[in-house]
Formats: sequence, structure tokens, C-alpha cells
Amino acid sequence: MSKIVVSVIFVAFTSCISAMGAWAADPMSQKEATPDLKERLMKDAVKGTLMQINGEHYVIKDDDGKEVRVHVDTSTKLDKVVKGDRVKAYITEKGHATTLQRLEK
Repeated sequence: MSKIVVSVIFVAFTSCISAMGAWAADPMSQKEATPDLKERLMKDAVKGTLMQINGEHYVIKDDDGKEVRVHVDTSTKLDKVVKGDRVKAYITEKGHATTLQRLEK
């Protein structure tokens, strides 16, 4: 009887460990950047496809085909993004992104 209990506990434990590993293996699965209310009301936003990442400058091609270059630095709230992702950037008049979010495709 105790061998069965130990086997069940072992199977349950290994299932939990493998599920946690699968969750942790995808760093893109969690969104981190959330604009605050002031950004949503006061900042311009550009939504489109991330075309290039050149250091602190990201190029986003909006839905009208216009390419917008935005500046990103350590003050930017930033989701993990890669070239080709759909993104939304809240930007200042000077082109600085205060928040850059990855959008669902």
C-alpha cells in the first residue's frame, strides 16, 4: 500500500515540475508593460509591426504603412518584443516611448 502512495506522490510531483518548466520556458508569455491612465489620456500611441531594433531606437510600421521611429531607454516600460511582433507604443511629442506593449496577433 505504501508503495502505491509513494508512486502517486512521485507522479504528482513530477507533473507539477514539468508544468512549471513549460511555463518558465516561454519568456514571451508574460506581459510586463502596462500604460497608466495619464499615458492613455495624454500620449499619442502608434500601433503596428515592429520592423527593426537598432539599439535604443525601434522602428514600427503602422497599419497605414508609415514607419515610425521611437526611442526606448531604461525609463520605458517595455514588454519583451522581437522583430515582427505586433506592438503598441505610447510616445511623447519628441518620439520617446514611455510604454511599449506586445499585442496579441
